[in-house]
Amino acid sequence: MNIIFSAYNFNPENISLSSASSLSFNDFRSLNAAATSDHKGLTLKIIGINSGFGNNFLSISKYNDINGANFDDSTDPNYFPKSEFYDSIREGLKINSQFAINLPFSELVYNNISFHNRIYSMIDLELPESFIKLLLYGNEPNQSYNLNSSSTINIFSESSLGYAKKINTVSLGVRLKYLQGLAYGELINLSDNSSYFVTDTTTGFMGQAKYLINQAVGGSGYALDLGMIYNKSNDLLFGVSINNLFGKIYWDNNNITYNSMRETINNKLPLRHNEKQYFSIILDTLNALNIVSLPLDQIYSTENFSVISFEDLDDIPLNIDSLINNDLLIEIEDGSYLLKTENMPSNIIDSFNLKTQDYVTSYPAKLNFSLKKDFEENISFCLSLSTGFSNTLRNSKSWKLSTGVLFNRFKNTPITLGFSLAEMGKINSGFSIGYMKGPVLINYGLSFKDAIFLQSAQGIDFSFSVIFRTSNF
Repeated sequence: MNIIFSAYNFNPENISLSSASSLSFNDFRSLNAAATSDHKGLTLKIIGINSGFGNNFLSISKYNDINGANFDDSTDPNYFPKSEFYDSIREGLKINSQFAINLPFSELVYNNISFHNRIYSMIDLELPESFIKLLLYGNEPNQSYNLNSSSTINIFSESSLGYAKKINTVSLGVRLKYLQGLAYGELINLSDNSSYFVTDTTTGFMGQAKYLINQAVGGSGYALDLGMIYNKSNDLLFGVSINNLFGKIYWDNNNITYNSMRETINNKLPLRHNEKQYFSIILDTLNALNIVSLPLDQIYSTENFSVISFEDLDDIPLNIDSLINNDLLIEIEDGSYLLKTENMPSNIIDSFNLKTQDYVTSYPAKLNFSLKKDFEENISFCLSLSTGFSNTLRNSKSWKLSTGVLFNRFKNTPITLGFSLAEMGKINSGFSIGYMKGPVLINYGLSFKDAIFLQSAQGIDFSFSVIFRTSNF
């Protein structure tokens, strides 16, 4: 899995150097808001794209190990112990992907003032280790399998306005960000024990899976970047920065996206405000006798309808006895309730005067200590130590050490090489290479997740950018 907010490391140089890029540049490629204090002229990004995916269980080398392997016969030359593969995913299957883009000419730095706008899409999926256990070992007798799963999708944009100022040997910078939520979706378990599968040798197979689907369109929030750089000498810099301080996206019905698209949203979306989608599958004693003697709909059943959640019965502004008698109320293990609203008119829901049930996405705040040392022949060494304030959006509270080298000695061909090491031995590596023709720089970057080389990588990030830069402006 990603150990950083990969999409935030947007530019090719950023995904190569990771957090070590904080002091490496004096434009929007630096994570430190104070870096633009030395910028002169105009730097404009013509286009920028970032894309990547990751997982916690499969790489090219591991695929080669299990491709065509015999999991059962230890005497087979292609034998591979299934327990070895199973042990690698004890925490369940985790898959993620992201895509980010700059609209053309939407990111620029003019002298010491900066502006950027980026659009991100991030998807995460988690499946329990029980799925792989069932595939590897089959239906073991008298076993209970946890089927708790989850998935999320976040689509949002980030716009910022920054200013930096150099005072003697110290540079200070600030960036104010506006976070615009575009779409949000989430699949969660109804409760900790709501999804399971049991193999009982006496009665047969039994199980159930109950989930809630949340959705939201339109959200807003703010975040703050702060940075300071100390110029020890012309070739040595020290810096400290905090990115996305106080950052949260509140998915509600009072923001630019929702207010400008209210009618379209209401007409197109399957759920109304405060509604969630309830989905369940129940398997009731599957055995040979029941398969022969019972119709299929008596062995398993499904339900799928919209609901509104309430913390307490007293919060429901309807006759409780009537709701229970008409099977319109579902009690959850934690003591809360779900009211079925599939056939309930919108004016009835509006008459509840419910407080909007906001979903909140915590933006990935990050603390970074960094240094940069310039050597002869246009070679620079950079180093950083960073940590996140939360584990949301693939941010991590684990400390991470990042280091990298910038080569500018080759005419018109800048190169960066980077490496990072986090707690629990998590490793990332990357590189970028560019071509400069006059004021235009074309750059490509690639990073490998949890690996130094491609063969062992459990995911990759790719970035491409075209930058125009001139000091005569």
